[in-house]
Amino acid sequence: MEPNQFLKEYLDWTQLIEEIDLVEPVNTASLKEGIEGLLIVGMGGSGIVGDVIYSLSSEILEVPVTLVKDFHVPRWVGRGWLAIAVSYSGNTAETLICLNEVIRRGSQVAVVASGGEMIRLAEERKLPYVTIPPGRTPRSSFPALLLATLKILKSFGIDLGVPRGKQLAEFLKREDTLKLGYELSERLLGKIPVFVSSTRYYPLALRAKDEFNENTKIPAKVEIYPEGFHNDIVGWEAWFGPFSIVIFRDENDVILEFLRETLLGAGLEVITYELSNSYVHELIKWSQVVGIASVVLAMKRGLDPRETKHIRKYKEFIKQNTSLTMLSMPRERLK
Repeated sequence: MEPNQFLKEYLDWTQLIEEIDLVEPVNTASLKEGIEGLLIVGMGGSGIVGDVIYSLSSEILEVPVTLVKDFHVPRWVGRGWLAIAVSYSGNTAETLICLNEVIRRGSQVAVVASGGEMIRLAEERKLPYVTIPPGRTPRSSFPALLLATLKILKSFGIDLGVPRGKQLAEFLKREDTLKLGYELSERLLGKIPVFVSSTRYYPLALRAKDEFNENTKIPAKVEIYPEGFHNDIVGWEAWFGPFSIVIFRDENDVILEFLRETLLGAGLEVITYELSNSYVHELIKWSQVVGIASVVLAMKRGLDPRETKHIRKYKEFIKQNTSLTMLSMPRERLK
């Protein structure tokens, strides 16, 4: 695929949102009322959904929310829990292992994927699931993965107050994300980006880092404040290297404004984006912006933004050299 064709996977988010807005979860009749906890399992571009759900739910849900980006499910997850496995391909090794484990433990289980083994398993076991549009990458399918997971939660009676897809699509149509993306790519050319946010917007900062890792093939850093005032901030007292700081902040966030002034005083280049709309609106908008920026910057460097050679190499290693049976065993049995 040509790089400019891959860019279209970010530019078509309004259509993608409208499309997934029409999709309803399958097999929701199998869901039982009441849960003791919520588990979200996923890796990479699919796993970021769990970070968003965690942030959204922290002030709404009265049950614990646990994220897993690993081969292992915490021992406290079992009956009474709802586990949602998110994998764009439906074949992610880590997520499949965890999916089978929570099924074995008797948890209620739901699936979000475009196909693969996870959808086959959901159909076979009559698990609730949502199938999202195939033929894309996980990172360029972020709105579909997120909205599909929110639909699963809502079918269970867990409403996190997210606007309907139509509202989100209309919002994106009004925003010039393409212009913002090109501008950001210009400012980050030749730089190592450091993405900074409050704890609330951690998923956005993490997603920005991941986009520049995967699409632009550059190292990137993510720092969360106020935690960063107890460690990261000292690292800029005698810094060296071509860094550029990108801050995502609520417009009234005085802590991050103090950080901006401190970093400017240390001689750093600082780019600040103020977030004034609802959480999910801003999350999707700026995710699209950083996605566009990372693809454009890859094109400027003469690289294929879609290609992820080392991820493919890792997946081949897992498939060829590691027993999935061994990986799925509890750690104490592997000692």
